[in-house]
Amino acid sequence: MLPLCRRRADEHAHVLAIGATLFEDTRLKTPGMNCPEELIWVLGEQGVEKFLSLAEGAPQISESFASAGTYVMRNDDLYLCFNASDAGLNGRGSHGHNDALSIEISAGGRPFIVDPGTYVYTADLAQRHLFRSNAYHSTVRVDGEEQSTTLEAVPFVIGNEAKPRVLEWETNSEFDRVVAEHYGYQRLPFPVVHRRAIVFTKSERQWLIEDEFVGDGKHEYEVRFHFAPGLTVELGGSSVSVNDGQIVLLVSALDVDEKPSLEAQATSRDYGKKTDSISACWRVSGRPGKLRWQVTVSDML
Repeated sequence: MLPLCRRRADEHAHVLAIGATLFEDTRLKTPGMNCPEELIWVLGEQGVEKFLSLAEGAPQISESFASAGTYVMRNDDLYLCFNASDAGLNGRGSHGHNDALSIEISAGGRPFIVDPGTYVYTADLAQRHLFRSNAYHSTVRVDGEEQSTTLEAVPFVIGNEAKPRVLEWETNSEFDRVVAEHYGYQRLPFPVVHRRAIVFTKSERQWLIEDEFVGDGKHEYEVRFHFAPGLTVELGGSSVSVNDGQIVLLVSALDVDEKPSLEAQATSRDYGKKTDSISACWRVSGRPGKLRWQVTVSDML
């Protein structure tokens, strides 16, 4: 859509409003959706009248978009997006990032765990390389290597080693479950497959994330969760809590006793702009096995 109004690069709800009106599809008119300015420019006064007369669609539910490698776990005000997409462009990558099996989480209408965005392209090759790196996403890095090969001097090509594959997807009124794996670390001297399973227990407002590493040899694992800007981040034992003054998201390591480290990692919501934010990183050494993380959302006391 043409940028008729100034919006953030990650803001697209207005496109749904135009689609709902154009196709008379109430599924695209989400509850509480306002009439955007773009609608009158694209479809005129009649379009606005049609939009206002459309009934609101049902509340959004968990969905799989298998062709895109995107899996959404949703219930009430809770939302998790799981990424199992491949490099793209038949393996060439182009705009792809090393974000296989990464997650994003929103609660109470605001983001808590986020993708860091892109920031810039050729204006700063080092920053381009950083923002598309594995270490800038909420997934696992093994032995300090990227999931798929990248070169700082080649900003629009990414390797096709990861090749994520979804093994299970199930959704019902009580829980959602997704299991996927990628093969980017098969090229290590001691090859490892990273398999991530996520179970969303809706009544308990929590996700259980299980990272399994299948292979041999001793490895260094870095598990990160990249938090949105503007949140208060606090360490407590092997857990980290983040809050916005109303809602608390608690990430707890169930198999690691050590405290995570907090890393300054920026987030970009618009091209050429970045904001200070923080990631929590657990570092674990050992042979392949399983690591579990519990993510719980609650109201502040």
